[in-house]
Amino acid sequence: MQNKWGIKKIAETLGFKLKKQGNMYDCKETLRHVMMALDGELTQAEEKAFLVHINQCSPCLEKYEIEKSFKKFLTEKLCRHHVPPQLIEQIKSRISGIAGS
Repeated sequence: MQNKWGIKKIAETLGFKLKKQGNMYDCKETLRHVMMALDGELTQAEEKAFLVHINQCSPCLEKYEIEKSFKKFLTEKLCRHHVPPQLIEQIKSRISGIAGS
């Protein structure tokens, strides 16, 4: 019989805890919240549960640290440029001209 490697089997093999224990999130739920945590968009309760989990689960902590480093890298490389209002209007009129065709 062929051994199927679904996401659950892969996660278990990599050491992810897939079942909730007490009030901790499972890894899947925690990983969904990584970007929200980095953007400061979690509620106080979500943030508390998130922090509890990543401090006890090294794969989730590693994922969080990778995403945090990547966000920092992007933030350092991006810069804002002032766009003249005339250019904005030209772009808008071209877009509406294309959309109206």
